Formats: sequence, C-alpha cells, structure tokens
Amino acid sequence: MSRSIFVRGALPSAVGLMLVAAPHVLSIVQTRMLTEIAYFALFAVSYNFLFGWAGLLSFGHAAYFGLGAYVTAISLKHVAGLHLLAGMGLGTLAAAFGGIVIGFFCVRRKGSYFALLTLAFNQFLWAIAWKWREVTGGDDGIGGIIPKKPVDLGFFHLDLGSITNKYYFTMSIVVICLAIGWYLLRTPFGNTIQAVKVNEERAAFIGYNVNRSKLIIFTLAALYAGIAGSLFALFQDFVATSAIGLGMSTEVLFMAFLGGTGSYFGPILGAAIFVYFTDWISSMTEHWEFFLGVLFIVLVLYFHQGFIGLIPSKLRAVFRAEE
Repeated sequence: MSRSIFVRGALPSAVGLMLVAAPHVLSIVQTRMLTEIAYFALFAVSYNFLFGWAGLLSFGHAAYFGLGAYVTAISLKHVAGLHLLAGMGLGTLAAAFGGIVIGFFCVRRKGSYFALLTLAFNQFLWAIAWKWREVTGGDDGIGGIIPKKPVDLGFFHLDLGSITNKYYFTMSIVVICLAIGWYLLRTPFGNTIQAVKVNEERAAFIGYNVNRSKLIIFTLAALYAGIAGSLFALFQDFVATSAIGLGMSTEVLFMAFLGGTGSYFGPILGAAIFVYFTDWISSMTEHWEFFLGVLFIVLVLYFHQGFIGLIPSKLRAVFRAEE
C-alpha cells in the first residue's frame, strides 16, 4: 500500500470508525472526556492558526472562546423559541465580529506589543462579563442553557440531555471544522499567510497586503474559537467568567505548545494530553498546576516540537508529505 493511499484512505477511515464506535465501548466518564477533548482541540487549532501559521503570539485568545460561549448561552436562555443552531450561529458571529474589531487594532502591531494588546482586550471583555451581572450573571455565571425539549434538526430530533448525543453532535461539528481548516491552509490564502510569517517586508514587496492577510487569519481564528466556545457552553450547560479569563488563554497556549505548533495535528494531540493529564494529576493532588508547569518547562527546554515530535520520524514524514 503506498503512503498516499494509506494517509488518504486507510488511516482516516480507521480514525473515523473509532470515533463512531467510541460511545459504545467507552464509559460515560470517558465519553465526556473525549467530548471535552474535541472542543478543546478545535480551540487549540484556532490558536495555532495565529501562532503556528501566522507567527502571531496572542495572550488573549480566550476572548473569542468566551464571546462564543456567552452569546450562545445568553441568546438560548433569553430569546424564546430560538433554535439551537441559531444560538450557536449568533455566538460564532459574535466571536468573528470581535476578531475583526480587535484584530483591526492588533495586527498593526508586532511582537510584544501585539501580545500585550491581545491580553488587554481579553481582560477588557473579562471585566464586562464580571461586572455586567444583569446579563452575564457575573461570577455566578449562566446555567440551564440546553433546551429542555429535543431539538428539531430536520432529519431527526436531537436530545442534548444524553451524553452520547452530545458526543456525536460535538464531534460532527469539530470534524467538519477541522477538515475545512485543513483545506483552507492549503489554498493560496494559506500560502500567503506562510509568506507573511516568514518575512512581512518581502511579502509586501511582492504585492501581498500584509495587514489584510493577518486580519483575515485573526478573524478565522476568532471564528473557530467561537464555535469551540459555543460547544463548550452546550456541553457544560453553564458559562462563567473562567471561560473568558486569562486562565483559559493560558490553557490554550499550553495545549498548542504541548502538542506542537509546527503541525496541524499537534494542537489536537496537545488538547488530548492536557485534558487527560490534568484530570489524572488533579485526582492525586490539589497542586496539579505545579506538575503541569514542570511538564511545560521540560517540554520547552528539551522537546521543541512538542509531543508530536516524539512520534516516529517515518510516521511523521507521512503527514508532512501531505501537509
């Protein structure tokens, strides 16, 4: 079997079958964890659009995750009769709009100025979520988001009270988004982003609009983070300020670096490791952040490619050929 056929056929089919069968062979706790990994993987990939592909180190990516979660929760909670998908769509659009507005100011800055400006906007939105208690619930958050009755999706009715249904719903959206992102990064637009990352001056000299390209990838990253935030709100059936806080921005950075920012699949692996590791270590000690920090330090010092760099080189070569 050639390497190309293996990548394009056998391997994706095997992964797809495992994902379909997962709720039938895993426990409820493991299915919940796999669902959590799915939306955090989408969040980590959205962060990698900025850092891995455009070279933009953001300290405030939770702003768009939180916007997606909050707007989805508020719209489904307070707009009578609003369809589930419409609520998710509003959350996603709010995150994308936030990406356009914030990105307009940020992409004109470089290095530490860009990073600190994204952090400032993140904290500004966090303060709104904290202080605007009448709408956001403040530190009490918003609960009871999921519709009580099964949702009509045309071909069938979806009851999100079931963890199995939540898993399939979340995984379907995440897989579709990841496939679209994979395709977009391999279009001429993706090549433009890579050129801007390597050398902005040279890219501008040969005719690329650098700021516009950076704003588009910034908005795309915000849109993907908003979808992940909407899925987070539906899965947790609760949203609080932690969804838009600095801690969430730090966690997504951890996920991307743990897996490896030089690969499309690295942040997905990083999200899985982060969720499993934090669940495992927190079950043994309340000082789990210390061990997470140690892991991160070791990774940065000795494994610059992240955990995906530990995969045998022959297997990584298969993926690189396709990337």
